[in-house]
Amino acid sequence: MGTTPVIPDTALRLAIKMASLGFVARYNRVDVGPVVSQYFFTPNPTSQLSKVLSRTEDLAMSVGAESVVIQRIRDEISIAVPNRDRSIISFDRCLHWLATSADTNKMALPLLMGQTPVGTNFTLDLAVQPHILIAGTTGSGKSVFTSQLITSLAVQKSPEELRFYLVDTKQLDLTLFASLPHVAETVDKIEDLHQVMGNLLKTVRRRTEKMKGVCRNIGEYNTLNPNNKLPYLVLIIDELADVIGQDKELAKDEDKDSRRVRISDSLKMLAQISRAVGVHIIAATQRPSVKVVDGDIKTNFPTRISFKLPTSADSRVVLDDNGAENLLGLGDYLYKTAQDSNLSRAHGSFVSMNDIAMVLAQHEMIRGQFQMQREMNNG
Repeated sequence: MGTTPVIPDTALRLAIKMASLGFVARYNRVDVGPVVSQYFFTPNPTSQLSKVLSRTEDLAMSVGAESVVIQRIRDEISIAVPNRDRSIISFDRCLHWLATSADTNKMALPLLMGQTPVGTNFTLDLAVQPHILIAGTTGSGKSVFTSQLITSLAVQKSPEELRFYLVDTKQLDLTLFASLPHVAETVDKIEDLHQVMGNLLKTVRRRTEKMKGVCRNIGEYNTLNPNNKLPYLVLIIDELADVIGQDKELAKDEDKDSRRVRISDSLKMLAQISRAVGVHIIAATQRPSVKVVDGDIKTNFPTRISFKLPTSADSRVVLDDNGAENLLGLGDYLYKTAQDSNLSRAHGSFVSMNDIAMVLAQHEMIRGQFQMQREMNNG
């Protein structure tokens, strides 16, 4: 006779609490990760998920946790409970994995994303996404995550292959990378951003004209022109709400005849036409109101990442779903991509000031080591 599997105390407490709320489910398994443990249950066919989705605080209290996140994953539900001892995800180890991973060989712009809840490293190809919206309150890990994206790209691509346009009107976070040779321009004034947006739109149109009747995208163009490749261009905006707010104020001082196209409109236009020619946008915001993240932004930024937000309403603005209000902060995030509209959870690595300084000072050496490691892996 087989032995009856032992149900962890936390899973038992969750099952009892759910049953008291009128949601009956059978415990299946637990996946233990560096930050959270995910408890999987199969609901009774008559159970209604709505009975527990709105009672996350009750479930968290039943297991003595600060919060829990509930997700439906096919025919199961997952309840993620924070570990009492949370591991820090090492940026160095993630970079080493990035250099040795076969997953990134065919990616044009591999972004280091951190780890899944079970501790698996993963990447997304920015060229496929093709634009990313990031939201999160102060202390949620949004700025550290943006640093992770910039540094991971900079150590893989040369300045000839990749150029950054960094927009930081608060002059706090992105200005740290101003000395990186990949940076084509740093912008801290809205007036200058109008010029940058105009130039990028002109670049997109010139590139489109070059490719017309010859190829479909920048990858094909660069294959056909190995001695005259076009670099990828990535526009990164640190605080989208602040940019749009300042631009509205600027518009009040412009008369009708000289009024410029607003930044929000230029951004939507650029996002609509830039993917094929290798121009991509990463925009972040602390305040994801519907005035900033409207329907057009959502349509043109199919990949959306949310760190901890104050309310479920804020979460729905970004993700079209609840959950971000229950995140833990410090790099814990939910995301959906252009390829998968289902909500997934992940954790960013911790990028210290020393890590940033190392990349700024030794990016060429690190990139050389990356290339050598990849060549070795490819045999």
